[in-house]
Amino acid sequence: MSKIVFDKFRQYIEGRTGIYIDDSKQSSFKISLDVRMRILGIKDYDAYYSLITINAGGKKEFDELLNLILIKETFFFRDDRQLNVLTKNILPELIERKKEKEIKIWSAGCATGEEPYSIAMAIMESHLPDDSNVSIYATDISEGVLKRAKEGFYNKSSMRAIDKEMLNKYFTHRNGHYFLGDQVKRRVRFETVNLVEPYFPTEEESIDIVFCKNVIIYFRLDTVKKVIRRFWNALAAGGCLFVGHSESLWQISDDFELEEISGVFLYRKDGKTKMTSVKKWSRQMGKAINSMDFTCQRLPSSLVKKAARHITLTPQAVREKASQQHVVPMHKKVVSKWMKKGAPPAEIDNYESVLEDIEEVLQGDPKNNDAHLLAGRLYANMGLYDKALKKGKDVLEIDDLSANAYLLMGSIYYKTGEKEKAVSSFKKAIYLDDNSLLAHYYLGNLYKDAGFIEQAVNEYKHVIRIFETNPESKEWLVGEVFTVKQLKETCARNIELLASNRQKGEIGLSPLRS
Repeated sequence: MSKIVFDKFRQYIEGRTGIYIDDSKQSSFKISLDVRMRILGIKDYDAYYSLITINAGGKKEFDELLNLILIKETFFFRDDRQLNVLTKNILPELIERKKEKEIKIWSAGCATGEEPYSIAMAIMESHLPDDSNVSIYATDISEGVLKRAKEGFYNKSSMRAIDKEMLNKYFTHRNGHYFLGDQVKRRVRFETVNLVEPYFPTEEESIDIVFCKNVIIYFRLDTVKKVIRRFWNALAAGGCLFVGHSESLWQISDDFELEEISGVFLYRKDGKTKMTSVKKWSRQMGKAINSMDFTCQRLPSSLVKKAARHITLTPQAVREKASQQHVVPMHKKVVSKWMKKGAPPAEIDNYESVLEDIEEVLQGDPKNNDAHLLAGRLYANMGLYDKALKKGKDVLEIDDLSANAYLLMGSIYYKTGEKEKAVSSFKKAIYLDDNSLLAHYYLGNLYKDAGFIEQAVNEYKHVIRIFETNPESKEWLVGEVFTVKQLKETCARNIELLASNRQKGEIGLSPLRS
């Protein structure tokens, strides 16, 4: 397939869906095309292009092609910590505030339905006073996957994180498949929605909660900004946006306010508190722009306006000067630069391409621990936890004293709810490197959840100590989700909360080992 033909398909797909296919994916895209063309008996790329763009049956075939391009890897209760915050913190407050009014939850990019059905089951299990007034809207661009979602039958892979009791309660096992019960299915309304088009499932400012996880990774920056702004418009005042644990709105939108609840980060529209000072940050940016002591790859319009208040340049002049800064991200340079860093950076916008480059590095140097660790972090951010754990174990086979390997594995166990293994891994990471911010932070969260107040407070204090004694770490991001400064603020608030609980005599009885 020539580059001209590839570009033609790529431009059409992006224009229609917002999904951008990177140059590095040309070979895999060709395989997807060849699969569909072989099934249909088509031997010419132009003929297939005409089919999906002109032919009356093109819409269905385009949907089949999308199903091959997009990664639909998901499973039930993929992030139960978010669901716990939803049912224990967000929904009780909404039910109290909205009284008898409908509460609307939107699962955007729901694929085959595991996410919205998990939300429904979590609500049903929470025994909220008025959960019947909670409506769940689930949307996806693919009519094919929505058809499967409505049918509600799944294979064993989709069940790997669900509690056995809930599995028996809500599913029927027949012929190697799991069939979801009607009591859950009727709580979710599915609809075909293209996120780059103006249509949303309900009117503006009426949605209370949006879940959009591992969807915007397929979009280019301009498209991501438009979609996030539409979420903002769809949300009611005080509404919440949940994104994937490795995703962030940093440098994408400053309309939302980052908020932390029980170790879970979410974005709030018109929240009560701000974790960062936009005014202070924009003044600093204005100072940097005046001196031109900065490098800018992408500058959001909202940031331009805010920063322009503090400088003598016009917003247009800011853009012109920023565009003169020569920044050309190259995947191999990114690999070389960031293998030594503690977390995958925001600069990596195409995980698959970087992973291919990492494999090239490992072919020549199979014992390169930095490459293994970066691959592991990327796999974890993609939700491919088995592959991520494998990378952590690969590192330990080479160096059984790698703190970063234990940190990586602990983070995965933390996300998948394997608390005992997470505690063990984080303790080993700290034993090998007492300055591991994330190991102390996540271990503090585990202790807090288990009711071990003294231990949790000590871990949070370690984070603050590291922050104060290592000032050069203030600017880089932790896990691409929050800054180290925000992490410090979160730990300080948790210490205050735990001190208050300790005075009230609230201690836990969890079997989690301390």
